[in-house]
Amino acid sequence: MPTELSCVQFTNLHPKYSLSLTDHYIFTLAIRPGVEEKCKEKCKAITGYYERSEYFKTIQDKIVSVNRKADRSTKDVSRKKVQSSWISQIAENFKRSFKNTVRNPGYTRSRIGQCIVLALLSGLAYFKISNEIDPTNPRSIASLAQNKSGVIFFLVISFTFGNVFIQCLTIPMELPVIRREYQNGMYTTVPYFLSKIIAELPYLITLPTLQLAICYFMIGLRGELVAFLTTVLCCICIAWSSTGLGWFIAAATGDLRIASAISAPIIMPFFLFGGLFQSENTTPIYFKPIKWISWFRYGYHMLMVNELKDLKLDCINDVVPCPNGTIILEQFSINPGELWWPNIAALLIFGGTLCIFAWSCLICRVRR
Repeated sequence: MPTELSCVQFTNLHPKYSLSLTDHYIFTLAIRPGVEEKCKEKCKAITGYYERSEYFKTIQDKIVSVNRKADRSTKDVSRKKVQSSWISQIAENFKRSFKNTVRNPGYTRSRIGQCIVLALLSGLAYFKISNEIDPTNPRSIASLAQNKSGVIFFLVISFTFGNVFIQCLTIPMELPVIRREYQNGMYTTVPYFLSKIIAELPYLITLPTLQLAICYFMIGLRGELVAFLTTVLCCICIAWSSTGLGWFIAAATGDLRIASAISAPIIMPFFLFGGLFQSENTTPIYFKPIKWISWFRYGYHMLMVNELKDLKLDCINDVVPCPNGTIILEQFSINPGELWWPNIAALLIFGGTLCIFAWSCLICRVRR
């Protein structure tokens, strides 16, 4: 029997015979009923002849060489996991996120479309809120207070729910890839998460600015540049906090359906004690901790003070002195002297803390 038979020899055979090569191998090496021992001896002789051939030795040498290269590659990857700089890891992860965004323009268009729809909805529903009141009619002041507080709380809601539910989708979809690449030593979780934050920053800044640029003046909120910029800054921080919550829920559950199912129940307590639906003076003591960690409360208080503090109201009845917007803040148990920066700091810290929790959960998931 020849020691080698190349594929060229097979392909050079006449088509009539080339189709029967597989059958030839089967008939030669098959164990036929009735002559099992004879067939086994024949197979043993053929395999023994092959194992003593130079071709077998060449194949064995190649297998050993490949195994050695694989071992070296594994060691190199392990060392790279320790020695690769965070900057390069962040840069590569950011490049991939950017490419995914470019290749999926529908994602960006849908988020922009969501902002435009919400802006038009709030702008048309509260179009040109009048600042006119009748000081002698409590219902007139109550109506203005309801409209102002309603549109402000709607802004807080719109920048919360959209970001939470969108971010709940990202990590569960990327988790199989993250786990595989982490275990292969391509990057660690900290650079990955930092790159994710950097990739999300353009959305966090531009989308609230776009939404407010459309609806702010349609609603007729305070027409001062400082008041507008303060509102934009506050809404960006609200979006940051809700984004951190979405990442935390997604990383903690690791499952798209579970994250979507529990997002609303988690948000509702913060929503309820956000300052609109219940006076802070009547909040039960066992729910007060929720009040102090509710980003709804910090965002709502800041926007209310920004809009209504010392706001000049137009009186249609001069029988009694005309109050200003501070009277509405007092009705909602909001301190008119409340500063803006503690609320901003609270929103930033809340979002950052949730990002740390999300990163901790992600570590547990990729190490499994």
